[in-house]
Amino acid sequence: MLKKGFTLSEVLITLGIIGVVAAMTLPVLISRYQERQWTTAYLRVYSLLENAYRMAQNEHGTFENWAGVTLSVSENDGGTDRTKSDGMAIYNTMIKPYLKLNNTFSQSSWDYAATCMSGSQLYSLANEDMPHDYGFPIVSLASGECISLGDRSADFWVDLNGKKKPNTLGKDIFMISFDIVTRERLKPGYMDRWWTDVPQYCNRETSSGTGWTTGTSCGFWILRHHNMDYLHLPYEEVKKKWNGGWW
Repeated sequence: MLKKGFTLSEVLITLGIIGVVAAMTLPVLISRYQERQWTTAYLRVYSLLENAYRMAQNEHGTFENWAGVTLSVSENDGGTDRTKSDGMAIYNTMIKPYLKLNNTFSQSSWDYAATCMSGSQLYSLANEDMPHDYGFPIVSLASGECISLGDRSADFWVDLNGKKKPNTLGKDIFMISFDIVTRERLKPGYMDRWWTDVPQYCNRETSSGTGWTTGTSCGFWILRHHNMDYLHLPYEEVKKKWNGGWW
């Protein structure tokens, strides 16, 4: 009795089709998996910081009552209110007492080799989407994320995966600041009042991008939707879905 089977050419064609499909789908699956990891890490860090801030408030009041943390007026934004923070004051009042830390790094020099935020990362992004001032502390959380404190752009710069790439604002790097309007809360994004809950600063379309500020407000989306779909949706769609929900 003659047994039927696949010819070698049929097997090769089938394997070729499987290879093409895998090449098309695997990068998407890997990207989505990475985004889920970033989303989970961001929600964890935000929750930890919010809880620490609530506990600090019980003892010291809201941030403007802390020694070294004040309200001020920016010289270049038309008088917009903002915070002016001392990283060590934040560390001593809120971070050290209420968060589990792996380590604390003193940023008193340009030597970042031993920190959880790599030196090359800080150097390359110093004029884009990483802290500009030097002298603030950086802490490593027990869960692995790194936070720098008291920069002139945000009270908390969060790096979700340390020295790993892509080192991109709105992906694995985020800004979180004290909210000068609702002072009992922390808000995603820049410390200035006007850089806040708007999709404009989470826009990744180059035709209407916002320079280095792109990504500063993306934390609002993550807190509402628990995903990073803003990386894939057209900007008009992001705007439609931006408002609503809790943050």
